[in-house]
Amino acid sequence: MIASPCINICKMEAQTGLCTGCFRTIDEITAWSRIGDADRQAILIAITRRRLEHPLSKQELPSDNDRHR
Repeated sequence: MIASPCINICKMEAQTGLCTGCFRTIDEITAWSRIGDADRQAILIAITRRRLEHPLSKQELPSDNDRHR
């Protein structure tokens, strides 16, 4: 079973409709636990493409210290 790409930075970006942490749509996030590995693999491929198309600046990602508060 393919593990979730969630990195516990869960914030949906209004402009793109993507989570700023894992680059999934809300539909992909909610479906993840119900879909098989083939569909999960397709989402992971889409995430890779999205990361290249919509790179986040370092300002948008919290530092390691912020994540552990």
